[in-house]
Amino acid sequence: MKNLPSLFAPGLAAMFLFLGCQSQNQGLRAGDHSDTPASIPVLLGMPAVRQALNLSDFQTSLLNDLQGTYKKRLARITAIGSADEDASLRAGWDLQDLRKSYNKQCLAVLSPSQQDALAKIERQMLGGSLLSSSSEQDLLGLSPDQKQALASIRSAEQSKIMALAAQSKAGKISPYWKGVQQRSIQRDTSSKMLAVLSPDQRKAYKVLTGQSSGLPKERDPYATTQSLFEGY
Repeated sequence: MKNLPSLFAPGLAAMFLFLGCQSQNQGLRAGDHSDTPASIPVLLGMPAVRQALNLSDFQTSLLNDLQGTYKKRLARITAIGSADEDASLRAGWDLQDLRKSYNKQCLAVLSPSQQDALAKIERQMLGGSLLSSSSEQDLLGLSPDQKQALASIRSAEQSKIMALAAQSKAGKISPYWKGVQQRSIQRDTSSKMLAVLSPDQRKAYKVLTGQSSGLPKERDPYATTQSLFEGY
């Protein structure tokens, strides 16, 4: 795969700052990563990510079709969910199902090596937030207690973001302030999830991100990746 940092435009530097190092342990694989909290159709729609993965014209065409239908269905679910609180809750579940279905379809377009490279990109972009994925938890060998702790952190994050969305819809906060608060919540979630890992698991996670010198100290990755979390 090409040297990743040279592929990204300056405006995306914060998002992809630490994509350059290859994994030092090729035996660790992502497996079925369709349960990621991020939207893979959106992630694979980013030109820099496509270039980093060296997608063929045929793969690009397939992904364009998947992304187009995904966005249409996403828009319909979001519109229905804006009716009231009950509709919003139902839409939340529908969005999760939609995301997982299209994540799986998009991953099927990629080769195994491209899937591994994409997993590294996700880990570096989303940080600890990706630990809500059961495939990531199994890959790191997390205990039942750790999984429960991560589920509680994730649930608390979703409650905070739903409350934030309600405030925004009611006109109590501006879209700008909603974005600021949302990024703050996501950063806090990422930090708390990483803290659940043992020292050995943190070392393993460094390898899985494709880095050799530790987790990145990002300036604000969520400033440009919040749209990857569909339904928020």
